[in-house]
Amino acid sequence: MLFVLVGLVLQLNAAGQQRDRQPQAQPPAQTTTGWRQFTSQRGHFSVVMPGTPQEQTQEQDFPVVGKGIVHLFGLTEPAGVYLATYVEVPGLAQQNQEFIDEFGKGFLQNIGEATAQGAEAKVIKETDISFGKYPGKEILIEGPGGVATIRAYFINKLGYELVVAPPASLDSRNVRRFLDSFVVNP
Repeated sequence: MLFVLVGLVLQLNAAGQQRDRQPQAQPPAQTTTGWRQFTSQRGHFSVVMPGTPQEQTQEQDFPVVGKGIVHLFGLTEPAGVYLATYVEVPGLAQQNQEFIDEFGKGFLQNIGEATAQGAEAKVIKETDISFGKYPGKEILIEGPGGVATIRAYFINKLGYELVVAPPASLDSRNVRRFLDSFVVNP
């Protein structure tokens, strides 16, 4: 469901861009102003965004561990889409570390294709990354509106996903500013 929700946001943004787009060789890069730090106390993270995101939550069922809650903090503006999500699965607390590690691997292994499928897009590049000692992925997906950049991590039983979608992803300064600002808070 997380992937469908993220995909739906990306589709809506792409549809709006297609409707509003005027013929031109390449849209000019825009550097968004008004950047500020957003902190999710419950999600134990902060990230810099070009405005104040709106939160959506949704329950999701997971095999073996039961219900989880997806928290999506999204900001859609003329300069693009910025999403920061985290998934909390209370049932992981009753599992052993080996199970938790496998759950995290599955989260990271499937997030790119699932997000691309939800956005009617395709994965064009996937790279293993890390956040300190924690595993992660950086994924580029290409859809009707252009290329979106995704970073995903599995940290302390929480799955995180950061998404920058066009036209924001056309300005590498905005992409790096958003993605590189991600911090996990104790």
